[in-house]
Amino acid sequence: MIKYDQLIVCPNCGEETPNYEDCVLCGHSLADSEASPRDLAEDEIQTMMMDAKLQEIKAKREILYGDEWDHAPWLERLQQLAEIAPENAKVHYYIGAAYTEMGEYRKAIVSYTRAIALDPTMADAVRRRGDCQHILVPVLSDDVDAYYDRALADYEAAIELEPDVYTYNVHGSVIASLGRVEEAIEEYSQAIAINPAYPESFFNRGYANKLVSNSEQAIADFETFLSFDEHWNDEMVSMARSHIRELNEED
Repeated sequence: MIKYDQLIVCPNCGEETPNYEDCVLCGHSLADSEASPRDLAEDEIQTMMMDAKLQEIKAKREILYGDEWDHAPWLERLQQLAEIAPENAKVHYYIGAAYTEMGEYRKAIVSYTRAIALDPTMADAVRRRGDCQHILVPVLSDDVDAYYDRALADYEAAIELEPDVYTYNVHGSVIASLGRVEEAIEEYSQAIAINPAYPESFFNRGYANKLVSNSEQAIADFETFLSFDEHWNDEMVSMARSHIRELNEED
């Protein structure tokens, strides 16, 4: 079941926003008019982390889905199409993709939500909205739960609609960061069952197994990861080798 599947008008900024507890565009509470608005300011570190996450997502999606990430130049035309065909979910999905590429993640969330409202079976709109929430997680703030909760809700809904290796991996990474490492191992194993030719699943499962002191399986996963000819991130290759050395030294 998809949570937050409708748009409502924010009484503060007058813009449409998903039916979260607060407006995704201005941070104003939608449930309590007296509540302090959520701080949406981005400092230099936050901006840097957001860009790094986007580049990571772009690299992975290009490998798995063949995304070419050329939506931004067409944003104006897509918006014109949305005026002509406002009930076309794919048009709003592509507008969301353009905003994502441009780093306008909050506007992207609104567009993906509009696509979801029109077509609740569009798994990739749900998945990409989860990506945007994940990108927006404030790294140096205590105010992270809402972003994580919304990202997890979207990833779980996307898995229910259309299980795929990407979503199992990113969902596993989020819950692992929240301390649910054993559950993350199960997610990575599901990803491997779907597509055993995707190297990152083995790296992620290896690291999770290392965290729970399952050294033998961790080494096996890292070695499987290294056995692939191509990796989207060369740094992960060095990290895998380092983890193997460390684990062997512990024995």
